[in-house]
Amino acid sequence: MLLNLVEDLYLDASPGDVWKLLRDTPRFAGLLPGVEEVQALGEPGREAYAAVVQDKIGPFKVTLNMELRVIEAAEPTLLKATLKGGDARGLNRVSGTLQAAVNVADASPIGSRLHFEASVEILGKLATLGAVPIKRRTSQLFAEFARNIQGQFVRENS
Repeated sequence: MLLNLVEDLYLDASPGDVWKLLRDTPRFAGLLPGVEEVQALGEPGREAYAAVVQDKIGPFKVTLNMELRVIEAAEPTLLKATLKGGDARGLNRVSGTLQAAVNVADASPIGSRLHFEASVEILGKLATLGAVPIKRRTSQLFAEFARNIQGQFVRENS
């Protein structure tokens, strides 16, 4: 099952501050619901991370061991990455691409627009749930992620 996500998030922060958050991988990943652990893989010449992600979707509780590789970082506006992973038993697999673009928000002297795009293929037992519950859960998780990101800038500006 292919899941495509396109979302815009408007933030009361400069594009430079948003970029700093994007590039602070442990801090940024900690804002994603379900991310339990993130570690740099330490591959020479590559920016790559391992992460453990847990969630409950429908009747399934899943723990996925993920790898994320940054494939492009054009400071201060564009970050692209690939992801892949699965559970320990091989019943669920996930792979895809992510992109985050930072721009000045229209009609705002300090605001930024963070544009997310993701294309993720979900295979295995999890995919048997179908598109509707997975998209619904993805929307819930993204809403929580957006609140967490916005909270980073509320605290910094207070």
